[in-house]
Amino acid sequence: MKVLSLSQRIQVLADLGEMVRFELNNSPYNEAFETLLNKVNQMNPWFTIESIIQSLSSWATLLETNHLNQFISGYDIPLFEKKNDKVVLLILAGNIPLVGMHDVVCSFLSGSKSMIKISSKDTLLINYLIEQIKQINPAASEYFEISETKAQGFTHVIATGSNNSARYFDHYFSKFPNIIRKNRSSLAIVKQDTTDTELKNLANDVFQYFGLGCRNVTQLWVPRSFDFDRLKNAFKAYATVINHNKYANNYDYHKAIALMNGDPFIDFEFILLQNKPMLKSPLGVLHYNFYENLTEVNSYIQEHRKHVQCIVSSESSSSNEVHFGQTQQPKLWDFADQIDTLQFLLS
Repeated sequence: MKVLSLSQRIQVLADLGEMVRFELNNSPYNEAFETLLNKVNQMNPWFTIESIIQSLSSWATLLETNHLNQFISGYDIPLFEKKNDKVVLLILAGNIPLVGMHDVVCSFLSGSKSMIKISSKDTLLINYLIEQIKQINPAASEYFEISETKAQGFTHVIATGSNNSARYFDHYFSKFPNIIRKNRSSLAIVKQDTTDTELKNLANDVFQYFGLGCRNVTQLWVPRSFDFDRLKNAFKAYATVINHNKYANNYDYHKAIALMNGDPFIDFEFILLQNKPMLKSPLGVLHYNFYENLTEVNSYIQEHRKHVQCIVSSESSSSNEVHFGQTQQPKLWDFADQIDTLQFLLS
């Protein structure tokens, strides 16, 4: 295996970002790129052209040289190293486009080899970016292996899945250094002085990627006297989400269940709001809870901290607190589950 220096690996990723930016800025898209977008959408209808472009645009920004250098500045990564014997089994999720790309990038930056189990829901995009990396620098191809059979020969494991799959992962990979990620979701804290602009930004946190990501807001905390008409007006920009067949089926199903059970709800006609304490809401539904003071909210967050990915508020005082509209715009150092993936791989 030919070893690439840290600067060479950074350059490969920066060139990848530049290539993605070129494709996105080349209007109309060239035939091969247009074909890719359509194939991804046909394979997984949740991955609309708009959401694919949004994800690719985010990665084009994240892979800029300045961003990459800022990311690694806090780590002790050898500039010129001998062969890294770590082989990291990456079991990727597929709930939103390129959701597993962060693990791929961290593994590459650490100098480890990635043995990648790609989700069947997001096969084409991950493969596409890895193929571009191999074309940028053929020596980088030795850092990546797409595993389609039973994985063997790995030394470390990073696996993302459901709570059920995590139990299997915990058992099967217990003898390896590992990061096992489970279901998480995000909540938002709305105050009386939350502005209409902030509420419009909150709509992005709720609806981007149809709410399928762990960083999507699925629960609101609102003052008891909150005017939900303000929220309905703020959410109108996403009213067309109901035109997506799969989303509409979920919305209709949960509305029918609520009606049959006599469960009260607020109907925005493209999303239902239900007063329920559960953090995670079904697709097409947004849970909300009332609070008298923020102590109640903080107690809830502490009690459910292992299940909370992001906390959206007008203040950001901790690593998982973000401003309204920012949940789907993470930086490279915004680690899933607040576990430092790169430090894990360098340890």
